[in-house]
Amino acid sequence: MLNSILQTLAEMLANGAVLTSTEQIDFSHPASLENSHRELSLNLYLYDVRISKKMPTNGRQVERYFDDSRQVAEVCRAPSWFDISIVITARDRTVLGELHLLSETLLLLMRNRLLREEFLTPDLRGHGNLSLSVTNEPPIDVGSLWSSLSLPIRPAIYLTVTVPFNVWRKTTVPLVTERYFGVNNSIPAISKSGSITQRFAIAGIVKNTLDAKPLKRVRIMLQGTEKSVTSNDEGYFIFENLTSGNYILHLKRSGYEFKMLNVFVDGEPCIPKEILLMPAY
Repeated sequence: MLNSILQTLAEMLANGAVLTSTEQIDFSHPASLENSHRELSLNLYLYDVRISKKMPTNGRQVERYFDDSRQVAEVCRAPSWFDISIVITARDRTVLGELHLLSETLLLLMRNRLLREEFLTPDLRGHGNLSLSVTNEPPIDVGSLWSSLSLPIRPAIYLTVTVPFNVWRKTTVPLVTERYFGVNNSIPAISKSGSITQRFAIAGIVKNTLDAKPLKRVRIMLQGTEKSVTSNDEGYFIFENLTSGNYILHLKRSGYEFKMLNVFVDGEPCIPKEILLMPAY
């Protein structure tokens, strides 16, 4: 996982016209730059790994498919998310050259606030785009960091990448019912013929993937119907007066990636499920 992140960053920097080759990027102790004979190079030094406070650390993932005409599911616990902290320094013949290289690197990083999934190494795929941010508050005090490296403080970029790490194996089970959302109280409705039809509700809470804060003004639509609602200040929404069966929800909000989710309504009461939307950069 860790070497994959460094490899992905190196390829992004090399392909972004900051450098011409990944051979100009080093991952060893920053002191190696002092003894380097390279005229132009970057050092990406990974100095801290800790559990991310922005991402959820529990739950499960379910993938449904048909196996020998039987619907089954692969169930796996959701991955743990870690904040990987990296300090980036530059090496050139002159101080101005180093500052120019750092400036170009910073510009490229600010233009790419996410590591796109299609550019990730295979072991990092399957969780969407990864958050990438330049921080002004490194997890370790800047003075303490450079002191521990036995080096004087020098111009640097402090980068944080939030990545998943999954130690749980998938388990394949026969699928009977998989509910994605809470189904609130069922309501009996009497038709004109006098028969009783059960009515149900679908409820959920929409949150930001990166900080888990509720998202208001998210438009949620039921595919194939004219029903639509908007999440409130707490991110909560509800569809009422529904019959049992399968539904597809469309979630839209400006500045966030579009999302579609399957919903199975069977009348069993449960707590509304959180839905995470990823910001679109």
